[in-house]
Amino acid sequence: MDRGLNPLIWKRQHLVTWALLIVVGGVAGMVFGWFVSPFSELEGSDTRTMIAAWLHYPVTYWPYVLAGAVTAGLAYYAADLLTGAR
Repeated sequence: MDRGLNPLIWKRQHLVTWALLIVVGGVAGMVFGWFVSPFSELEGSDTRTMIAAWLHYPVTYWPYVLAGAVTAGLAYYAADLLTGAR
């Protein structure tokens, strides 16, 4: 059976790897979002408090989380298709 473009018929190990890389990409996007946010640049404050305050404004970090997850997912999808590792 050809396991080409349709990820619904990929082997389980490829689906698990794909899902884990999407999560890792989302986390990497969130970390990047923290470093570019104005909350990370405030001087003289507790970092934990600022991260908690930053999490109350999802509009500041969700674009980075989504971009990281989509980028990681598409990169794995393309690599899987190009290498034929199905």
